[in-house]
Amino acid sequence: MNCAIEGVYRNGTIELTETPPFEEPVTVLVVFLNKRRRITKLGGMFKDPAVDYEQIEQDLRELQSGSTAHLLDEFDQNEQIRH
Repeated sequence: MNCAIEGVYRNGTIELTETPPFEEPVTVLVVFLNKRRRITKLGGMFKDPAVDYEQIEQDLRELQSGSTAHLLDEFDQNEQIRH
């Protein structure tokens, strides 16, 4: 079973936002994400239309989550090949 938990890397340690559901040692995959940037404004042709910034943020979070799931799936496939 794969499990993805968000955390923060600081001074050589990773602080997890929640406790993983494992008691025994397990192999982990650490992916360092790009720094998150908050959208502040749009320019060009889209200066005046109403923009739902909250929806854009949600869409970006879902895209990031999907990317993480994809990495975990690839990791699973590689583990199955090795065994």
